[in-house]
Amino acid sequence: MARTELTVVLPGLATVLEQKINASIIPPYLAKILAKSSFQKKRTGLSRLLFNLFSETELTGSDLPIRFLESGQTDSLRADPCYLHADRDRLLLFADELALSADESTQLIAEIQPLFEEFGGKLTQSRADNWVLELESVPDLNFAALPDVAGKGIEHALPKGTEQSDWIRLWNEVQMMLYNSEINQQRADDNKLPINSVWFWGAGSFDVKNNAWDKVQGQSLLLEQLAAKSQCAIESNSDYSAASLTSGKNLWLADEFILDGDWLQQLETFDETVLKPLWQQCRQARIAKIHLHIPEHGCYQLTPLDCWKFW
Repeated sequence: MARTELTVVLPGLATVLEQKINASIIPPYLAKILAKSSFQKKRTGLSRLLFNLFSETELTGSDLPIRFLESGQTDSLRADPCYLHADRDRLLLFADELALSADESTQLIAEIQPLFEEFGGKLTQSRADNWVLELESVPDLNFAALPDVAGKGIEHALPKGTEQSDWIRLWNEVQMMLYNSEINQQRADDNKLPINSVWFWGAGSFDVKNNAWDKVQGQSLLLEQLAAKSQCAIESNSDYSAASLTSGKNLWLADEFILDGDWLQQLETFDETVLKPLWQQCRQARIAKIHLHIPEHGCYQLTPLDCWKFW
């Protein structure tokens, strides 16, 4: 009979755990798990962590092969719409919650498409906020994955390689054309952020681990895509209980903790309804191992013997 192992991904907790002032108010079962587990510190973001959970080898490059995951092809890039904000001496990139409609996306793409013809590129949208640049050949450049750059400065994340100057020039020309777009003028009138740039990323491929998990659960488009690529069945919901564990390797992506709200109440409820029964099952050796991944923080590993430590 296969051992029961559980890998839990808890987005949103890094900030809570890394502020020492919160140490005294961490709920009891989370506190026990943190104290008795072995810990490996890793600053891996959520998207990269999910890729690595389905990859034969850890993805260590600056980019993530999202186009290979989406289409199985390596002759295209993502060129996702974004907003660049000047903050003193740097540019911050934002790509979430831009409220971009499909019609706006279509019009913006039509405006900047001529700029890509020199590169043999055709720009299309897979969704309003996801644009694809189909190419005759992908440039010899190292790109940086959008999820790793979002909300941060871009100065160290620009494309690097032999064709860098041409693509930086293209990127600047796209920004200038978008700056003058009537769509962005209308968005400004509607108190929306302008779409003033695109971000190139998503090149390359990776070795998918087939049947990586016996059970996958969670609400995430990326998780669904990775599960499909790995030929794993997935339950597309984030409601979880220890009773739903199956023998073998279980992967569960929890909902992100919303730190703008009453995060302590969220965490206390989660502690009582989820972590308490998981702790009890592990202590009774009904779970052989729990891996608790916290994006941007690290991974805690708990075994039944760990639960019985006297410290």
